[in-house]
Amino acid sequence: MAQADFTDAQKEKKAVALSSVLASLFLTGGKLIIGLLTGSLGILSEAAHSALDFGAAAITYFAVSISDKPADKEHHYGHGKVENFSALVEALLLMVTCLWIVKEAINRLMMPELRLEVTAWGFGVLVVSIIIDFSRSRALKKAAKKHKSQALEADALHFSSDILSSLVVIVGLVFAKFGYEKADPIAALVVAVLVIIASLRLAKETVDGLLDRAPEGIRQRIESDVTGVPGVLGLHKIRVRRVGPKIFGDLHVLVDGNKTIKEGHQLADRVEDVLAKYASDVVIHIEPVEEVMKEDIITEEDLKKILEKAMERLGGKFVNYHELFLRYDYIAGPVGGVHLVLPQGLPLNEAHNIAHSIEEEIMANYPGTKFNVKIEPCAGTCTECALVCDD
Repeated sequence: MAQADFTDAQKEKKAVALSSVLASLFLTGGKLIIGLLTGSLGILSEAAHSALDFGAAAITYFAVSISDKPADKEHHYGHGKVENFSALVEALLLMVTCLWIVKEAINRLMMPELRLEVTAWGFGVLVVSIIIDFSRSRALKKAAKKHKSQALEADALHFSSDILSSLVVIVGLVFAKFGYEKADPIAALVVAVLVIIASLRLAKETVDGLLDRAPEGIRQRIESDVTGVPGVLGLHKIRVRRVGPKIFGDLHVLVDGNKTIKEGHQLADRVEDVLAKYASDVVIHIEPVEEVMKEDIITEEDLKKILEKAMERLGGKFVNYHELFLRYDYIAGPVGGVHLVLPQGLPLNEAHNIAHSIEEEIMANYPGTKFNVKIEPCAGTCTECALVCDD
């Protein structure tokens, strides 16, 4: 089933990339013919932009055709980086096109007289271009998001920028129709600015990928997910990178050093299951706490003993507790918290003093521990404390 899903994904990516190649070829020919007939630099710049899109779409088709190939003896992490490389080539091509458009636009602005023939064909080819570009950009964005493909995302960016640039050229032609021919090269300059912005953004994303920059927010999400696995005291040395649609990396998981090898292995399996949603290949290194800290570390059992003693000492003023958690942060040390359930009629200053005393007791017995106590009134809905809850 997994192999079938892989084949279907590859076919879908190739199909949408091929349709973009054909659409770009059609638009390039149409704009070039109309641009030469009318002499509009705006339309000719659009033709050059579409020609670039055709080359970029062809590169994208090539990239997605080989990026899903599995790892081999020479490429241990697969071929996903091909998509990053193809997207970088597209960005460089965009910049070259921009230089030509700027040069031609400045030359035309310097001309004493500029004659431009504005026809319905010029408007027509641009309207058709916008319709096709809109259709292709939506299809490419959908496929890029579904398959986490940077090459398809780059292609979608090309078609999206084409929509904006075509609209700008139409505005220039409208002004030219009413005698202000200089609006056409000005429109071409605006197109160049739009393309430059798009290409710089694309170049940054692709260079980040080629340099193995961690995806935005991925470290925080992994840390949150893994620390929620029972038995995980903390983690550190989190290193991740994206290769195509997959996340590769490694991390050190801190566990109780008294656990057996079998228990450590089972915990690593549970962590891998949690990370599976990222389509990941992450190596888990189990690290006993004793290797990190020589002093005693607080455990969840220690916390429970302190809370239960406080309940006995305070009687009805401390009804129950829930949402107890504890994790070990490699930099901050042990971090934990709990919700105390207190009687509804208890004065706020007394409730605050109870919470503060528990925090101080924990941190005094286990220096370096950061513990946060939250208080909430007993609502009488908890079956565990219903007998002692006030009305």
